[in-house]
Amino acid sequence: MKTAASNQTSDPLQRLETNSFPVKIVRTITVPTLNILPKSLIQFFMKNSSKDAGTVVAKGGTTHALEAMYGRSERKLFSRGITQGIADILWHHLISQPRSLRNRLRIVQGVIQEKIQLLLKDSSHTEVNVLSIAGGSSRSIMYALQNLKKRGLTEQIHIITIDKDITALDVGKRIAKELGLEDNFEWVHGTASEVHGLFPSRKFDIVEIVGLLDYFDFDRATRLISMTRDLLNEGGFIVIANVIPNREQPFVYKTGWPSMFYRKPKDVRRMLETSGFTSSNDIIVEPLKIHCVGVGQK
Repeated sequence: MKTAASNQTSDPLQRLETNSFPVKIVRTITVPTLNILPKSLIQFFMKNSSKDAGTVVAKGGTTHALEAMYGRSERKLFSRGITQGIADILWHHLISQPRSLRNRLRIVQGVIQEKIQLLLKDSSHTEVNVLSIAGGSSRSIMYALQNLKKRGLTEQIHIITIDKDITALDVGKRIAKELGLEDNFEWVHGTASEVHGLFPSRKFDIVEIVGLLDYFDFDRATRLISMTRDLLNEGGFIVIANVIPNREQPFVYKTGWPSMFYRKPKDVRRMLETSGFTSSNDIIVEPLKIHCVGVGQK
């Protein structure tokens, strides 16, 4: 899979994916059908029709499954041959989940890039420190840095990514090296609950928690967000995300993806407010309305 695609350096918010009219028509049949098919049949079909879909079944909920879905935008539709191209049309385009995840990545990329630029405009900031919790490959942050690198700003940016999956960190290290960003990253093997203990006296300008809160109930999610607030400098930002209730939930469960807590945008805002973020709580809903991104400021 390619990782250093040049198209990632354009405005990410201009490349959000939507449903064309023909796709909307076809989805009136495909979505209800996939929702009622047996779990065993769906997983068999996915594993035997598409390399990417097979990865999702085998490694659902992991960085590796996400990377399989992210990678579609970095190759031409039939670059893997006719059969895989047809499978890509189904699993990457008629199903909204992969496209909504790519939208989430691009939105987070845009937010991180915007906040870093904003912080660096402040004369009191000689550098920007970012903490990514359960960040996996940190691909969205890397794409933001790829844009900022052209402006000579990356020497002032340091990112720490913590994840309990050491193989996810290995993926991130590889991508960072390919993009020439390895000096900007520090990779830590650990869990979200260990964050405060790992950085007892360290302060960050941005904390990113994208892809983790989907698996936490409200109390556990707000405890984590509150804890990370203590790690932020005054005026620092938190970027979170959550999956929204949607029509494809039964299908997603049948793929073997772990159970998630689906939340409406207002619930994501309430998580931020309950955790003490009462300033600039922006909620961005991606066009397919399956994921939303929340931004709070301390």
